[in-house]
Amino acid sequence: MPEDQVSITRADAGPPAPSMPERLATAIRHAIGIHEPDSRHALQARVMAGFCAVLWSRFLRFDPASPDWPDRDRFIVSSPLYRVLPRIMAELSGQLPPPPTPDARAAGTGRQAYGPSGQGLGAAIGMALAEQTLAARFGRSLVNHRVWALGCWTELSTGVALESAALAGEMGLDRVTLVVGLWQGERAQVDAILPRYSASGWSVRKVDAGNAEQIATAIASLQRTHKPCLIACIATPDTTPAPPVVDDPGLWAGAARRGASARRSWLRRLLKDRQKADFERMARNQRPAFWQPDWQRSWREHGATASRAAPPFAARLGLETLHELLPELTCLRSRQGMMADLSTIRRAGGEQDLSCGTQVNGMGALLNGIAIHGGLLACGASTIIAVDRMRPALRYAAMTGQQVIYLLTDDDMHRGESAGGWQPVEQLASLRAMPNMVVFRPADHRETMECMELALRRTDGPSLLTLESTFSLSTPLPEREQHGLTNLCARGGYVLAEAEGPRQVTLVATGQEAIVALAARRLLRDEGIAAAVVSLPCWELFAAQKMTYRDGVLGTAPRIGIEAASGFGWERWLGPDGLFVGIDGFGAATGPDRPDSPADITPERICRDAMRLLRPVLAGAPIQTAGGNTEAAPPGMASVDASV
Repeated sequence: MPEDQVSITRADAGPPAPSMPERLATAIRHAIGIHEPDSRHALQARVMAGFCAVLWSRFLRFDPASPDWPDRDRFIVSSPLYRVLPRIMAELSGQLPPPPTPDARAAGTGRQAYGPSGQGLGAAIGMALAEQTLAARFGRSLVNHRVWALGCWTELSTGVALESAALAGEMGLDRVTLVVGLWQGERAQVDAILPRYSASGWSVRKVDAGNAEQIATAIASLQRTHKPCLIACIATPDTTPAPPVVDDPGLWAGAARRGASARRSWLRRLLKDRQKADFERMARNQRPAFWQPDWQRSWREHGATASRAAPPFAARLGLETLHELLPELTCLRSRQGMMADLSTIRRAGGEQDLSCGTQVNGMGALLNGIAIHGGLLACGASTIIAVDRMRPALRYAAMTGQQVIYLLTDDDMHRGESAGGWQPVEQLASLRAMPNMVVFRPADHRETMECMELALRRTDGPSLLTLESTFSLSTPLPEREQHGLTNLCARGGYVLAEAEGPRQVTLVATGQEAIVALAARRLLRDEGIAAAVVSLPCWELFAAQKMTYRDGVLGTAPRIGIEAASGFGWERWLGPDGLFVGIDGFGAATGPDRPDSPADITPERICRDAMRLLRPVLAGAPIQTAGGNTEAAPPGMASVDASV
């Protein structure tokens, strides 16, 4: 053939046809322009179009016909900049799109898990921990999936992301891949962050965001490593006109067939597995049958041992029992607090240390990921003074309605010269102000067991138990024996000890201050004052009760609130003329030179305050009984609506 004819033929051939990933990326970019009204978010989301096209078409393990398949890969979007991607990928691949709200409970492979910056990345690492834990129990034939998380590069430098990454490296979570997108002009800032992840045991790669083959090579290479992975997709401004979009429903057909074949093989393995029933129960987040009667039976068996135990030790005993009753219970613990020396949990693959050291910020994020993944019950143990570092994770769990149980101790806070700096004065009030967070403050071993049972039964949000051992439990609370196994904490508050005669004052206490209130009741009885003691372990449950029950428990006599914390919010239960005995400051350690410091909550102090509150009544004013059908109440002490 003549040379000039060859050149003409080549010129007529035109540019090479786009590859399959390029066609998919074009379709994703086109869908972003339709579904994302924010131009800034749309620009950032287009950076990840090439990676999503390669991931979903070649590597992601999913079946559009069964988006809730337990062994599917998890695809997490951490940053709101990429909020449109889960919906687009679900629609293009044939899945039902998840809800458009930032809800981590969205069904399907793609999830929107963004909240406080970095929490989504930490949650993804927690999901990888859940995958590893379930694989150790059921084997790789049933649990063999990966977690992919898309986030903004600025999230990499947040404290929660760095702490979670360090924990991932320590625990060897090699099934998680974090992907961040950035522009070429932002590379200098990212290059300063990536070495921190390399030093934490991560495998880090940088790829061209528009090069499909480079992305595929990086993913394939990272999957062969035994480390957590981080991919930085670097984009450059594209000045070429966008290619035309070809509406081809068969673009995802190959990926769908691959996922359907993998799920069918998995179903065949599940049918033959001897742990099939246990796996399906845990995958549905169901508890074993009769776990609650067995839990209550353990109270009776360990009653003599636990009756004199402070709440932290009772909680430890309860956790040991729960590990036998609920194999799905996964407890992470910090280095500090009375829970720090809990024995490691024996699993199918050997013993695994679930200590997070002092990295409680990352620990809280991992707990959220465990809950989002499903199949496990997440529990975290730390100190209440560390709750400020965990607050973004707590808020994230409350926002998304995840069942996470927190056991927080306040041990040693009243000892030493620096005790005031460690007292959680304002933490209780701030936690109670958090929506969808239920806070328990049990008084003794019995209330601790009851509150733990209530936390296990609550599935629509996090529960938090504050456990303290400030006072010596010389005797149990005998007033409760008449109730048998009735869970009195289920209503949030109850009458612990009724007055001997017409009620003249009501002592309302939480936690171990209820024991002090009982001692103060005896002192008041010696002074001729009839006092009742009300235990209020959970404000949220008590507020949910009917007004008639609340009024019957609190009565109409003057009320005194007792709690080793700030009195902020107590007016809800005490009324305008009530009195609070607590710590309205950062407190101070008691000593010979300070026998009656603001942090000193004693029966004598409560008795003096009660006598001062009742001085007008004792001087001759008529009193009002608990039933409200005798003499008139002193001015301003009419029945208070506790719901206000």
